[in-house]
Amino acid sequence: MELKCHCFICRRYAAAWAYFSPEQIQISMDEKTAFYCWGDKEVEFHRCNSCGCLTHYVTTQKCSEDVLAVNMRMAENEVLSCIPIRKINGASY
Repeated sequence: MELKCHCFICRRYAAAWAYFSPEQIQISMDEKTAFYCWGDKEVEFHRCNSCGCLTHYVTTQKCSEDVLAVNMRMAENEVLSCIPIRKINGASY
């Protein structure tokens, strides 16, 4: 399931997340990503070094949950059309 959140960071990144445990999915890229941690330092937002697009995020050891989220805006339209979307009000948290 894809989530569209409009919290501060998701609005700025224009991200649509699909959430997994790190054991469920593997991210592979030709080169290492750059990442950014903000605020409470519980999440590393990764981007492609070539194009700068946000690809995924992973939770850090400071977070109580172990999550790997994929930015589904990077997926092809054919894939996205088959995925249910749940909208959340992340701005109110």
